[in-house]
Amino acid sequence: MRHGLRSLAIAAGAIAGASGGLVSRPHAFSASAPAAISRRASSVHASVAISKPPLPEVVERAPATHPAFELVRVEMVDEYTIKVATYRHRQSGAEVISAQADDENKVFGIAFRTPVEDSTGVPHILEHSVLCGSAKYTSKEPFTELLKGSLQTFLNAFTYPDRTCYPVASCNTKDFYNLVNVYLDAVLSPRAKRDPTVFAQEGWHYELDAAEEPLTYKGVVFNEMKGVYSSPDQLHYRALKKALFRGHPIYAIDSGGDPRSIPTLTYDAFADFHRRYYHPSNAKIYVYGDEAELPTAERLALLESWLAEFGSSRGGGDEQIPWQPAEPEPYEVSEPYPVDAAAAAAPTQFVTLGWLFPPSPLEPSKKLAWGVLNDLLLGKPSAALQQPLLASKLGSAVVGGGYGASLQQAAFSVGLKGVAPGDEAKGRVSALILETLDSIAESGFEQSAVEASMNTIEFRLRAASASPMKGLSFMMGALSEWVYGRDPIEPLRFEEALASLKEDVARRGGAVFVELLRESVLENRHRCTLSLVPEPQLGGWLQAAEEQELSAVRERLSAGELKALEEETRALRAAQAARDDPADLAKLPTLSTSDLTASTKSIPIEVDEVAVAGGGRATLLTHELPTDGLVYLNVGFDLARLPIDDVPYVPLLCRMMSELGTDTLDETAFSRTVSAQTGSLGVSTMTSAKPRPGGAAGSPDEAVAMLMLSGRAVADKAPQLFDLAADMLASTQLDNAERAVAMLKQSLARAEAAVVSSGNSYASAALAARFSLCGSVDEMLGGVSQLHTLRGALEQAQSDWPALLARLERMRSALLSADGAVVNLSADEQSLATTAAHVPRLLGRLPSAAAPSNGGWAWSAGGVLVPSHEGLQVPTQVSYVAKALPIFQPGERICGSTSVVSRYLRTAYLWNTVRVQGGAYGCNLAFSRLDGRATFSSYRDPNLAATLEAYDGTGAYLRSNPLGPSELSKAIIGAVGELDAPQSVDARGVTSMVRHLLGVTEEERQIWRDEVLATTAADFVAFADRIDEVAARGSVAVVASESAIAEANVALPEAARLQAKAVL
Repeated sequence: MRHGLRSLAIAAGAIAGASGGLVSRPHAFSASAPAAISRRASSVHASVAISKPPLPEVVERAPATHPAFELVRVEMVDEYTIKVATYRHRQSGAEVISAQADDENKVFGIAFRTPVEDSTGVPHILEHSVLCGSAKYTSKEPFTELLKGSLQTFLNAFTYPDRTCYPVASCNTKDFYNLVNVYLDAVLSPRAKRDPTVFAQEGWHYELDAAEEPLTYKGVVFNEMKGVYSSPDQLHYRALKKALFRGHPIYAIDSGGDPRSIPTLTYDAFADFHRRYYHPSNAKIYVYGDEAELPTAERLALLESWLAEFGSSRGGGDEQIPWQPAEPEPYEVSEPYPVDAAAAAAPTQFVTLGWLFPPSPLEPSKKLAWGVLNDLLLGKPSAALQQPLLASKLGSAVVGGGYGASLQQAAFSVGLKGVAPGDEAKGRVSALILETLDSIAESGFEQSAVEASMNTIEFRLRAASASPMKGLSFMMGALSEWVYGRDPIEPLRFEEALASLKEDVARRGGAVFVELLRESVLENRHRCTLSLVPEPQLGGWLQAAEEQELSAVRERLSAGELKALEEETRALRAAQAARDDPADLAKLPTLSTSDLTASTKSIPIEVDEVAVAGGGRATLLTHELPTDGLVYLNVGFDLARLPIDDVPYVPLLCRMMSELGTDTLDETAFSRTVSAQTGSLGVSTMTSAKPRPGGAAGSPDEAVAMLMLSGRAVADKAPQLFDLAADMLASTQLDNAERAVAMLKQSLARAEAAVVSSGNSYASAALAARFSLCGSVDEMLGGVSQLHTLRGALEQAQSDWPALLARLERMRSALLSADGAVVNLSADEQSLATTAAHVPRLLGRLPSAAAPSNGGWAWSAGGVLVPSHEGLQVPTQVSYVAKALPIFQPGERICGSTSVVSRYLRTAYLWNTVRVQGGAYGCNLAFSRLDGRATFSSYRDPNLAATLEAYDGTGAYLRSNPLGPSELSKAIIGAVGELDAPQSVDARGVTSMVRHLLGVTEEERQIWRDEVLATTAADFVAFADRIDEVAARGSVAVVASESAIAEANVALPEAARLQAKAVL
């Protein structure tokens, strides 16, 4: 379960098309509509308009009525070909949206407005807790049972600053109804409001193992938020919201919970919060799907069965969220953030300017215009505001995110991190932002920039329909207005506002956006300057304060009370460890394996060879897919053409090729041309271990690693897409030391932040590098060693740019050859043939001679033979613990049952021991069917040695807990759900390409599926012997604080003690 707005940026932002701001920003428009069916005409002015097929019959049908519901209105949303009916439950007052769509992926969600009064994290803890059993479904963790044995395509929950959402999705109708029933009982009648142990587990509790030992805090949310408060970027976001809404009764506090405040929350206050806000009269309910499989009459009947017992009255929850009054004058706020006093780099500050918009809703046209203006200012490195900020060298990366509008009031914020400490540097950043904005307002925007940003936003709006999770995206967009009593349908519309904006731009050009900038920002006195300043002692102070607080609590407790606390600790652990009563598990609705499809889903592919100059050959892969008039292009080049020592510099080369100018166009002009002619275009990498034929584990010294250009455009702009792709590959001007330095600083800042917030990825990458060539390459590209590469490259770019440039030029020359290139195309039948005709021209722009072989990449298998124990030291209040080993030998066949067992362990044993009992926010067992590597990892974990002990107990758990038929069936169903996860059309094309490159055949895929479906309980016991190898010979890597590593080393055997090394 996720907390916070950032996690919803994909869902809501898919509709908005704007880049990330203080809050996520769906473009939501607030116009009322009549109760009768209305259908708004689509604009004919759209530059990327795509012809619409006839209305599907499942959408055309009239929505049903039901005596328990008032039908408020029915509308067609032509932009996405959905019919939306809005209902009100007569008895309870619950509001319901029923959306009819030609989409197999069905979506349900229920949301409650949950305004907070303090930073105890009560809505966040409740979000976790309601999924831990309910009146009808009495097992301890229905949520995990659903994870184990559902075909769900989405199953999660989100806490916003002012609302909490519970969405689920599935392509299987029976499974969908099962999910909906469990979620409705969970939110309306959770066990948590009757059982304090749920609050203790998910929120916080005192833990005491023995009377003489220290008292500690434990709890899943408590530990999660400790991880959040260890991340400078997360602290910056929270501090900015608090500063802009200073004194606000809801937005100035943290709905997720401040670890210093969470232990002040009482169970009574927790239960009362549910009583006040989790009532149907405060609910917004959303159901989306195919009318043939999910008839509206059935949707309403299901909802009535849950809502009928509720009246319209409740104890609270009808409070209005107040508007924040405008501040009369600009003001400044400063907050500290923790840094490692022993870090090699000097501490730096964040400096951000934020503007809160006036206390009234934005009109639809202004919301859309702000999306375009945000792109003009910050959408790309060459944008009008981002470019001078990056070029100033005052900081390492742009922060703040720009325009955001998912809270009741919109805001705009921008700044820099990596700024030198002190008021002088802060003043220079503030002055630069204000002077740049003034200059933009004075000189205006060039027409080419306006056209590029308009096309970018429009393309994103129209491409939202290609997402397999569009139903969820629509829900999140609707909620951004719905929770404030505004029109929930308007966020799904854009044609009228877009046509109006285009007409306005045609008349007045960039002045449209200058006027908006002046009105909302430059003439807006509600401006805050936030400085987030480094404090090396803060982490120690916080830890000392927590220990003193616990010590004071301990001092107040009598011997009898301490003994009772010991007993409570043991009782909670026993309850967590206890297995569910089979009778309780039997109450959960489930699928059976007979509900599963036996056959794999194939992706169409045609493989051809294209002759290139000089006698070479390129491979052309084409996929005929329903792309709605869009064309998706990938062009790949073998990274093995490079010496291994050059591989760490590939991320820099990719970024420079993606962002710099060409032989004929400077960076700004080329960027605008790409934005005006395409949906996106850029260069990245693709790596994978390579299996042996027949599903056998691959050799550790074999890998597929490619430099990959990816782009998309409407079909009639395919020629421009191919020409620009060739320009980006072959004509990028790499000789730009100033931009290279800026890119390296920005990448370094991002990586340093990521190692603190996503330490599980870095720990796992460190281990993977020991076991295979692919793992080693991945670690070079994005692990801890990439941090070292970035630091070295930055120093070289500043002191000896010609040498670094020569290396980059040599790398590009070695990589770019038409001979051996792979071109991957996905398009619909009408567009595919004409698009493929442009391939020879693209290849003709590339060098044709085969690049000289460097003899291959050498790799040593020593990491498998000699276990290592690394402690990667960073400033954090939580740990990330990983342990790994290949458990299949090269050439040894891997059976499909392994995916069933490993997934089951994630959702059963590890969930219960590492998360529920241990208090970690997340845990995982990743098993690679390509090379047979098993990797345990934890996320935001309060433990270290205890987590490693839990990993080592996995084999014993499998032997001592044989699966019965019901558990086995659930495990198989969950594994099949992962195999059948829906993909966007472009992702399907890429997936097919990767299968081709790896040599994975449709026959092998079907055999794997057959083995998944045929998994037996004996396969689980057999896997125990394999996983025991990780316990005996596996290597360990953890990302943790210096004190956590030292404490773990006291408990660990001498041979397993962690070798600590500072990362930052």
